[in-house]
Amino acid sequence: MSETGSTLLLDDEGAGYLISVSDLMAGLLFVFIITLMAFVLSYQQATAETAETEAELRAATVEKEVERERLERERDQLQVEQQRLQMVIDDLTNAHRMRAEMLEKVRLELAALGIRVEVDTEHGILHLTENAIHFPSGQAVLPSGEIKKLERIGEVLREILPCYSADPPARAACEPRQRGKLESIFIEGHTDNVPYSRGKFEDNWDLSAQRAVFTYRKMIIGEERLAKLRNTDGFPIFSVSGYGEGRPRKPYQEPTPDAANRRIDLRFIMSPPRADVAPIAELKETNL
Repeated sequence: MSETGSTLLLDDEGAGYLISVSDLMAGLLFVFIITLMAFVLSYQQATAETAETEAELRAATVEKEVERERLERERDQLQVEQQRLQMVIDDLTNAHRMRAEMLEKVRLELAALGIRVEVDTEHGILHLTENAIHFPSGQAVLPSGEIKKLERIGEVLREILPCYSADPPARAACEPRQRGKLESIFIEGHTDNVPYSRGKFEDNWDLSAQRAVFTYRKMIIGEERLAKLRNTDGFPIFSVSGYGEGRPRKPYQEPTPDAANRRIDLRFIMSPPRADVAPIAELKETNL
């Protein structure tokens, strides 16, 4: 082979080598571009997913914040309602306690005068039993000696009760917490279970009511300060009612002329919780 032929052969081989390298580089570049595109697409997808996740997290955070604020508002509202209800409970409890103290004071003052009465603090009743005043069987009028005791009872009430009315006397040593706490006092007449048949009254119910009226006239009208007592609505505190033999202190199956049941009860009703306390006002608005 000539020198020229050898040179051509070497040139062809070199060109083939260069073509192979070029193809390889092109292939590698293509792979690189494909890989880069895949990376870009993957990055974009990851970026989108991250943004979506962040948006969801932000939304969840906002939702949780809104929920937290709602729960805090409900908690604060519940605390306010609890405080309001506690005010009502305290008002009722204090009124119950105040009534018990008032009745006990009346009892002690009367005991000092030799007049024995009984107190039911749970129901707010001052029992004027046969040991205090004694009604003869079938009669609505007390003997003169019993009237004197009834008048003394009125004197004690005159000294104690005005402080609990809506307009306590200016010179009286009354506590501010007592003002307006007394709503009403029922003078309740009672009889024994012996049927009434003497003709002056229709029945025991009529007899018991007349005993209450007699007591009111002798004990209240005779004490001007008691007759003028008013509650916070401006109404008189004292009123009368009769129960006949329906509420005996000592029940009997047979007609029994027991003087323990021929009595007068003074039932003390304290003022209800203040209307300006929110729960009470709301109940009034709904007619409850």
